Amino acid sequence: MQHTTPTPEAIALAIKQQAETIYAGDFSFPKDFSLAQQLTQALQLDYSILCQTFLAKENITLEKYIENLRIEKIKELLVYSNDTLPQIATKLGFLHARQMAAHFKAHTGLNTGYFKEIRKSRLSIKDMPGKPS
Repeated sequence: MQHTTPTPEAIALAIKQQAETIYAGDFSFPKDFSLAQQLTQALQLDYSILCQTFLAKENITLEKYIENLRIEKIKELLVYSNDTLPQIATKLGFLHARQMAAHFKAHTGLNTGYFKEIRKSRLSIKDMPGKPS
């Protein structure tokens, strides 16, 4: 049986699927978690090949893609969940809520509290009289 090399499209899709699984919020991050090791093991390809292929197909570095994915997930959890900052940090592989908040502020220019306020506004509108549930 002949071994076939996956297409660049298949590699990029597999990377995205792995990233979505890892940063969906229910992945148990081991103490020594390494995304590079996780992807290399799951996809059975050298990490440098994964990075080069992803950049070529998606026109964004894998590192930047993951960064954007985590930031968007933080926003989503802040607005649509009751999770605390430490819970969100744990779900997304940050060591501490403070580290996550600093990372978030550095990449968005906004504090996590801004998105908590959006949640409060959203909930208060939802609870208005005459508003369907």
